Amino acid sequence: MLKKKNDYSVIVFFENNIQPKKWQYVHKLNGFSLFLNKKHPDWQYMNVYNRRNSQFMKRFAKNDFIPPFIG
Repeated sequence: MLKKKNDYSVIVFFENNIQPKKWQYVHKLNGFSLFLNKKHPDWQYMNVYNRRNSQFMKRFAKNDFIPPFIG
């Protein structure tokens, strides 16, 4: 079985209708949320996609519990 490495693409939405930003190669979602809290504290929610097939997986709000990996 292959290692889970950079399995996610994430689109992050911000307050005040600022243009959403996309990150293509995200490994651990919980670490990514810490990065967002530090560098982009005005983020509201993020949509997580499977990077390899672009399928939507889950939406997380800023104050949700965010696991390192999804299912």
